[in-house]
Amino acid sequence: MRTDLTAPTVTVLGDPGPIAGLARRLSTAWRVRHAASLDHVQPGELVLLVHPVVATVARTHRELPAGCALAVLVDGGADTATIADVLLAGADVCVRDGSTAVLAGHLVACHRRLSRAPSPGVDRDPVPAGAHRAAVAR
Repeated sequence: MRTDLTAPTVTVLGDPGPIAGLARRLSTAWRVRHAASLDHVQPGELVLLVHPVVATVARTHRELPAGCALAVLVDGGADTATIADVLLAGADVCVRDGSTAVLAGHLVACHRRLSRAPSPGVDRDPVPAGAHRAAVAR
C-alpha cells in the first residue's frame, strides 16, 4: 500500500496518550504519526507538541522545516498566561487538553491557513523585524 504524500500529516512529538483517538476525528485522508524528534518532520507538516514547556515551543518553532505549522496541546487546567506564553513562543495554535474533536478542528483550521496563499500586503509575522514582543503580565 502506497502512502499518499500529499495528505495532510500531523506529526506528534510527546506523549501520545492525551491524543488517543485523534486520527478518528480527522478525515481518512489525514495521517497522524508519532516521531521521536523534530529530525523526522517533513516540510509542510503540522507539528503537534503534547504538554511541552514554553522553552520547547520556542526551540521547536525556530527549528521547524519550511511550511510547517506548530500546534501545542497544553494541560486542561492551563491558565491564560500559559496559553499566551505558548503563543508568544511561536505556536500557531494552542489548545487545552480535553477533547480530541476540538483539537482536530484546530488542526484542520491550521491546515487551511497553511494551504491558502497569503493575502497581498498582509504580513504573517505580527512583530516587525527588530521589534520585541511585549511581555505577558501575570
